[in-house]
Amino acid sequence: PRGDRLTHCCSELSSSEKMERRVEDHRLRHRIAVILDAEGELERGEAMIYLEETLNPKHASPEALEEFVEFAQQHLLPVCPRVGARLAAAWTSSDEWVCQATQVLEFDDMEALKAFRIASSQDKGWGEYTAGLEELAPVRRSRLLEPLGPVPAELLHQAATESQQSPNGTYLLAILEVGADKMAQFIEGLALAYQSLPIVASWRPIGGSPNEVVDIWKTPPVQTGYQPPDDATNQFFRQVREMAPKERLTRVIALPFSPLR
Repeated sequence: PRGDRLTHCCSELSSSEKMERRVEDHRLRHRIAVILDAEGELERGEAMIYLEETLNPKHASPEALEEFVEFAQQHLLPVCPRVGARLAAAWTSSDEWVCQATQVLEFDDMEALKAFRIASSQDKGWGEYTAGLEELAPVRRSRLLEPLGPVPAELLHQAATESQQSPNGTYLLAILEVGADKMAQFIEGLALAYQSLPIVASWRPIGGSPNEVVDIWKTPPVQTGYQPPDDATNQFFRQVREMAPKERLTRVIALPFSPLR
């Protein structure tokens, strides 16, 4: 048994080494519990589900984006409560398409998402909203996201509430590709570090790339020029790159109708 092996090994260690071993064993058990709890919630359908929709305005221009923003304020926001959807965030960036828009709807679980699909198909207002999108943003794509391990959904809610009083304005979208055999290690590291980081959400796609991770960070001030990294920055990225060798960063701007501002 594992306990017997630990007892036998510890008997040959000094008191300080025994204490270090106990602490490390406790940390390992905690990390595993965090991962299993998160995976269990997903299997039981209890974890939040997010519907991300990316929209290209009919013209790649600020004018077309503003037309979409006004349309969403008039037609999306009023209908969401009726069909059981919560708008979690909405932003724009020009990473793929100038003035591209992204909005994220939140659902308590898979059953809530199913109920939304039924309700929205029967709601006149939602039908008018989707019909309007055909003209304003004819190129769209959608995907489902789920929370990644230890980062609680409440962090996003808290950030949205705080941003109502003190808008952050811009956020950093980090898209990482975790190594094929490193996801458990990545989740363990996130469990230990997220509380000391300006991260507000961490998601991964349901379907598609199984190793993609999408994080939303509060952004630091924009650099006015090149700055050599300090030792702490170098150490942070060395550890992250061991688990996630590829990463893309995109600065996004919160849209006026977004709860996360």
